[in-house]
Amino acid sequence: MRKRYLFVALAIAGCQSTPAYIVFKPGVDLNTTQTAKDECKIASFKEIPQSIATDYHPGYNNPGTVQCNTIGTIVSCNTIGAVNIPGSTTTYDVNQDLRDRYMVRCLESKGFGVKLAKTCSTKSEEAKAVADRAAGQFPTCAVATGQ
Repeated sequence: MRKRYLFVALAIAGCQSTPAYIVFKPGVDLNTTQTAKDECKIASFKEIPQSIATDYHPGYNNPGTVQCNTIGTIVSCNTIGAVNIPGSTTTYDVNQDLRDRYMVRCLESKGFGVKLAKTCSTKSEEAKAVADRAAGQFPTCAVATGQ
């Protein structure tokens, strides 16, 4: 029973799209919008450089216990409860959130509206978002562009 719930939870999690910023300005096409995003991204890296940090997550090692049994002249030994989980590291940019906020402010100063929404997951959603954009309305989902 527990496996079914886990499968359903994983299936639902796999269907959700990641959130992305929708950048919109009435009368501006996607290419011009992408150019503005690129300009703001470059400016954000100039103003706020990367600061890479590393988190270390120690592993766990338990050599277990050795149990030996003697049957006649034969001795048989087995290790029980041995666990070895290796340590791991994760690197991340400490300034990423600050650069994201900088980009939003930069785009807003250029007259763009910026909001967080889901990424378009189907071709029909993407077509509707492009049509909304062409009609001068804020799209309902973010159209993926070649970042």
